[in-house]
Amino acid sequence: MRYLPNFLSFLRLLAAPVVAWLAVRQRFDLVLMVLIPAALTDWLDGYAARLLGVSGELGAYLDPAADKILLVVSFVSLGVVGQIPMWLVWLVLGRDVVIVTGIILLWLLRNRTEFPPLLSGKISTFFQIVTVLVVLLDTVFEIHSVAILRQIGIVLTAFFTGFSGINYVRRGIVMSSREPAPNRF
Repeated sequence: MRYLPNFLSFLRLLAAPVVAWLAVRQRFDLVLMVLIPAALTDWLDGYAARLLGVSGELGAYLDPAADKILLVVSFVSLGVVGQIPMWLVWLVLGRDVVIVTGIILLWLLRNRTEFPPLLSGKISTFFQIVTVLVVLLDTVFEIHSVAILRQIGIVLTAFFTGFSGINYVRRGIVMSSREPAPNRF
């Protein structure tokens, strides 16, 4: 039972190539059927970890990595088949590349190991997830009100992705100007 949270995170990792394959085959109904249980495993792994009182280094990396990989694969796959504008896919990917590059540089050059997420980053991720789900719902069910939500989701995702990217760059600049952290070795 103590491995349940990591197992659930691992299932999300396995869902990523399935989502990509189904999206490229334009089986959006099945993509939705894979993503909804995958989203539930995200909630369940955290709940199970708290309930069982288990937390480990593997889970600390596996859970957010599984979330990010599944979200990026969903965005790219839906972009490739024209369901999400490619400019938005590039914005989302570009922001993530900037953040990861900044984290690596801060770690290597300033010995920083703590990189808590910003509220604007969490809001950006929320809108990215909602946009993926609304795009899929619109594609599968073709309901007018969902099509409107799709456009709103795209605009809000673009805004908050850009806004959070700027905030992460600002934070990185501040972190890089501080005294390096003590050597970890």
